[in-house]
Amino acid sequence: MLNSISHGAPHDAVFVHGAGGNSLLWRRMLEGLSGSSRALAVDLPGHPSGEITCRSVGEYAEALHQFLMATHLDRPVLGGHSMGGATVLTLALTHPEDIGGLILVGTGAKLGVAPEILEGLRGDPLRAIENIITPWSFNSIDLTLSRESRAALSVSNLPVFLNDYLACAGFDARKDLPRISARTLVVCGDKDRMTPPRFSHYLSANIFDADLRFVKDSGHMLPLEKPEALASVVQAFLADFTR
Repeated sequence: MLNSISHGAPHDAVFVHGAGGNSLLWRRMLEGLSGSSRALAVDLPGHPSGEITCRSVGEYAEALHQFLMATHLDRPVLGGHSMGGATVLTLALTHPEDIGGLILVGTGAKLGVAPEILEGLRGDPLRAIENIITPWSFNSIDLTLSRESRAALSVSNLPVFLNDYLACAGFDARKDLPRISARTLVVCGDKDRMTPPRFSHYLSANIFDADLRFVKDSGHMLPLEKPEALASVVQAFLADFTR
């Protein structure tokens, strides 16, 4: 059973963090939601600590599916950031009957990884996180946001970073997007360098029922950098499922 944090929401939803992250990524965004249903943010296996048991996005998707079955949520909306977006997208393809909708945040149908990130994670992962991944992930970062970012990363299990970025490098669902039937919200920071806006344009153009939104002056870590703006569009999207 995956660990999770919970908050009220207009419709049942489950949110999944990205590579090397944990459920705290979503904490401030969840605080901006309200309603009589539940929104959960989960820790994928091995995050923020523990044994690495999943080596691919597909394996993370199956672990998430097992969590959904155990919680008995009725066709929840699945939200995912970056690798988490790839995870929920994969689950929507493999188990479409078990989800009600998708929220894809700062992600893409294919997640290439810059060679310098992989090289850094193989050599000195903490240095790569501090000097490459974090600076590339924010449009603007101050001391408070830096602390929140570190708390939302699984630095207690550094090997999971390389594992996750290799999983991202192996992910490519482009040919499968036309099979997605779930209502989908695609959200991206307009200054995202890790999964740039063209990735979100591609998702919205190739998923039949997709709504595309951009958040101004935000980088890749949108749930941390602009949690209120993200919560606003997520609240509205989830509220539509109750009408």
